[in-house]
Amino acid sequence: MSFLRFLGGKWLFLLVSLGTALFCGMLLSGLGADGYAAFFVSGVFVAGLLAALLLEYLQKRRFYQELARNLQAIDRKYLLPDTLDEPDFPEGRLCWRALCEAGKSMHDEVAACRRAQEEYREYVETWVHEVKTPIASALLLVENHPGEISRPLTRELRRIDALVEQSMFYARSRQVEKDFLLRRVTLGELVSSVLRRNADLLIESRAAVERENLGLPVAADQKWIDFILTQLVTNAVKYAGEGLRLRFSGAEEPECVVLTVSDNGPGIPPEDLPRVCDKGFTGQNGRSGSRASGMGLYLCRVLCGKMEVGFSVASPPGGGTSVSLRFPRSSLIEGVCYESVRKR
Repeated sequence: MSFLRFLGGKWLFLLVSLGTALFCGMLLSGLGADGYAAFFVSGVFVAGLLAALLLEYLQKRRFYQELARNLQAIDRKYLLPDTLDEPDFPEGRLCWRALCEAGKSMHDEVAACRRAQEEYREYVETWVHEVKTPIASALLLVENHPGEISRPLTRELRRIDALVEQSMFYARSRQVEKDFLLRRVTLGELVSSVLRRNADLLIESRAAVERENLGLPVAADQKWIDFILTQLVTNAVKYAGEGLRLRFSGAEEPECVVLTVSDNGPGIPPEDLPRVCDKGFTGQNGRSGSRASGMGLYLCRVLCGKMEVGFSVASPPGGGTSVSLRFPRSSLIEGVCYESVRKR
């Protein structure tokens, strides 16, 4: 805050003070005092006034400059009071205390929201574990009582199970690190696990699966990667339907190992591609069948980001979709070290 701007905030005080100085000078002249004496007294009054304002400005400048600087520097504005010292002038103390009260209130609100979010996450996880039991029982009953509707009923129950699992992973997506187990695996092991898990779905859709160069080692959490790959396989079956050709291929790059999942589906329109991983975005393909929730690719991107695995989606002009997971080689070193420590 400049001195002129400070004086601008004191315009009423300055106007009254200058009027008082002029009145005193005129009064002294009216009482017979020498004109120079009257001017000198008024000048001394004005000079003393400006000196007092300058001292007040110097006293307050450090606090206001620090306030403005810290306000621009920090992202969480409610933490501003914690960066300031209590000033030594009354208005500053009032401002500082008001900021402290506002910050404390915001801290309480944030803490309450975090507690509510944590309670909701724990409830969702508990609900998922509870509801999986009747789903598994229903699947077992259908398998033990084959009939005309057993196959479509099994398919729908598996879809329910997949959606329930998706909700659990969404609830845990903010705290991946609490359930993150890094270990050395090959791309082939990751793909084989997903294919076994989704065997019925792939057989029903008559999918042809191709695998290429999957012997490359990576460091990954198999459970989380299994969920991501399952989302990709489910999307491929959903949009490609029968006659699906699903291809898993591995490749090496200087700083990472790449796993690419490709299909021969309708692909993604160019205008939808930049937003296809946004939360809740379904695009043209999702709207046509009303079967998309807009959460699958969003969760894949979020979980990969938490695990520092690169995630990208491409759709060539000729059709089909290609999704690439990039496992950094630094994670492979960490995974090897972790495996060595665990074996001891």
